[in-house]
Amino acid sequence: MLDPQAQERVRQAIRDAETHTQVEFVTVITRQSDGYYFIPTLWAALIALLLSLTLLISPYWLEVFDVVVAQLAVFSALTALFRWSPVMYRVVPRKVLQHRARNMACRQFLDQGVHRTKDGTGVLFFVSEAEHYVEIIADSGIDQQVPQATWQQIVDDFTAHVKRGDIEAGFLQAVQAVAKLGAEIAPATRQENELSDHLVVIG
Repeated sequence: MLDPQAQERVRQAIRDAETHTQVEFVTVITRQSDGYYFIPTLWAALIALLLSLTLLISPYWLEVFDVVVAQLAVFSALTALFRWSPVMYRVVPRKVLQHRARNMACRQFLDQGVHRTKDGTGVLFFVSEAEHYVEIIADSGIDQQVPQATWQQIVDDFTAHVKRGDIEAGFLQAVQAVAKLGAEIAPATRQENELSDHLVVIG
């Protein structure tokens, strides 16, 4: 996550960008988009169940109580292991990670009021750190005037920075890229600031 100095540099970059365009920039970063409790717990339960079935049909003479104790012990240990972040993000499918992050980005678009600008020129820059996920959501006043390939290139460049752990540089580069587009599509005609410039930090 970004320290206060980095957050201030992002805020200043937004203020500078908005002097050249009517586009309103909102930046949001979260540590992770979901707790992901269900899938790691499900994997632990399935493995513990398979272990108990294996023990019951094994040639070793075991009481049912011994099998239940072993099952509970394995379930508890695996639940703790699969909740450990380096392991959890490997057992949860990538599609699930992206879906949860995408949902949170959409919620933030609404929660931060990006859709409420007068000319429909709000743009959300969203980063979910744990998932290495980046989303840029633009309102209708700007989105329809920029080719999808251009948006995707900005997102890809931003994502590359996030994966390298250089989130601040990713924000700054993305804001500058969109500001350049915005200056051409919707140049500044007034100094009204409709949305907050500070980086929203969640978690």
